[in-house]
Amino acid sequence: MTDILDIQNLQQWTLYLLPVVTFLLGYIISRRRTKKHKKKFRFSNDYFQGLNYLLNDQQDKALDIFIDLVETDWETIDTSLALGAIFRRKGEIDKSIKLHQNLLARPSLPAEYKSTVLIALAKDYLQAGWLDRAESLFNQVIVDEDFTEEAQSLLMGIYEQEHEWEQAINIAKRYPRRGDLQLAKVVAHYYCELSQQMILQNDIKEAETLATQALNIDKNCVRASILLGDLAIKRGRYQKAIRFLRQIEIQDIQLFPLIIDDLTTCYRNTSNLNKLYAYLNSLDSRFPEIGLTPVLTQLINEIYGTEDAVQFVSAAVIQQPSLTSLKSLIELQSDNTESLAQLVPEVVEALSVKAPAYQCGTCGYTANSHVWHCPSCHGWSSIQPKFS
Repeated sequence: MTDILDIQNLQQWTLYLLPVVTFLLGYIISRRRTKKHKKKFRFSNDYFQGLNYLLNDQQDKALDIFIDLVETDWETIDTSLALGAIFRRKGEIDKSIKLHQNLLARPSLPAEYKSTVLIALAKDYLQAGWLDRAESLFNQVIVDEDFTEEAQSLLMGIYEQEHEWEQAINIAKRYPRRGDLQLAKVVAHYYCELSQQMILQNDIKEAETLATQALNIDKNCVRASILLGDLAIKRGRYQKAIRFLRQIEIQDIQLFPLIIDDLTTCYRNTSNLNKLYAYLNSLDSRFPEIGLTPVLTQLINEIYGTEDAVQFVSAAVIQQPSLTSLKSLIELQSDNTESLAQLVPEVVEALSVKAPAYQCGTCGYTANSHVWHCPSCHGWSSIQPKFS
């Protein structure tokens, strides 16, 4: 019985002593490691002090700590780069530049981080508006395949701002991206920009060559087709212009309304308005959303007479209410106020909101006239007509 009690007492004491023993062992082990890791713990304190400054919105003090810290502990470089990105996003470009310049100035900067710091500093310069400095750094880092695509895109953006279209084309050609349709689309616009410059200089032949290059690079480049159509019209080659303009149906039907006037000019000069009406009527039945009612109304009025035109547009304005269709009806029925009085309230009710004339499909930017380059998101060919 006594033996059993002794065993029970021993088990209880063991339970009491276990935490104490564990603490003592941990203390002994930590003492042995203290000298070995003393330096590391000091840096960790600096690191957290820097974070504390950031949390308390004392960015200057945090910046100084991280700049000093990275010299002796390059493992903190990712944090320093993240800090630089934060400064840039907040618009504190001077602090971001200071940080990145200090990193580059260190002879001990690990080789694998050089391109990362270079492109970060180039972005600082770009946001500060120092395009020449940014361009120089992007050209240095573009040879690093890990950053080639990013540096190329940013360089092309700089050349777009400066309207240096030939340089933009060259940088795109030097680093081609196999199967990248978006890059081809952008480069085609660069050729179109050059083509328009030649038109202003009255060099029609060179303008045509450049627009053809654009179409060769991007077969769906609507802008190139429009340029070639316009150039053909200038030379009086209406059949050739019709071929260029009609291919927009395949390239991007949403942009077809942009060339209605030019197409009408071509068919009118070849005395083929009936053929134009048949073609547009076919398009209207297949793509009612592109809003061909006004031009069809005008053609019917010209070919078949006002009565047929009124009948057509009256039906269309009810089936697909739009301000443009209503405008066509009012123009035709200006003398028939009774008929208008019956139709207008019904049409106005259907038109609850007037959509903007053009809108960017990428960022939603709206405009009253068409442009090829969105001023908001800088996308090419992203602005399309809004039909209402």
